[in-house]
Amino acid sequence: MIKFFRKIRQQMLAESKFTQYLIYAVGEIVLVVIGILIALQVSNWNHERQLDKLQVKYLKEISNNLKADATDIRFNIKFNEKRLRANHIVLDFLNGDAPYSDTLDIHFGNLIYTTRSVVDFSAFEALKSHGIEIITNDSLRRRITNLYSFQYYNVIDFEIQDDHAMQYKVVVPAVQKRVKLRLLTGDDATGGHHLGSPIDLPSLRNDDEFKNALVLNIELREYMLNTYGELGNNVKECQEAITTELERLED
Repeated sequence: MIKFFRKIRQQMLAESKFTQYLIYAVGEIVLVVIGILIALQVSNWNHERQLDKLQVKYLKEISNNLKADATDIRFNIKFNEKRLRANHIVLDFLNGDAPYSDTLDIHFGNLIYTTRSVVDFSAFEALKSHGIEIITNDSLRRRITNLYSFQYYNVIDFEIQDDHAMQYKVVVPAVQKRVKLRLLTGDDATGGHHLGSPIDLPSLRNDDEFKNALVLNIELREYMLNTYGELGNNVKECQEAITTELERLED
């Protein structure tokens, strides 16, 4: 083909058809430029297709991670609800004069311990290593980044710096000194849950230090429930936004 075009040019020059040669040469250049532009467009199209595939891949992985995170959040909420109820019941009992009942054992056993968030950061870290800009939806990209870079860390930081510190420095020591704990056994055993009963009930009813520990624990449990509830809503909204974006990308 190249030899063919070269032969035509040489023939035109030999016949002194300069004007025709010039037009032909310009036409040939235009064809070459068009060919280059088409090749670049195809290359860009293929590159965009690869980026779209990667975007879908990472969004699906993040969505799967969020499903696991949502399960963890629901566990944390259920655990804290049980602790909140136990602290309320025990505090109300100590502030009253009702006789002790064995039904209170489960609540005295559920006064202590708290939760920690187990977040799967793997998909987000993989996305960051490739480049967060691969998520073309600006709103979704900001939502995902905010969830993983702020909201999760905010909850985890409060768990460690405030909730765990109060639990293991104040609440647990207070309960250990005043409540006889025993592990649940048999069909009632649920891994780490206890039964408990007051070591000295008359003294405990007049123990303001212990009651204050319960009040503080109630406030923390309520705060953590609100925190986990808000985090759960944010995770759900992020999942829904990802689902919507995947449907658009795969349409």
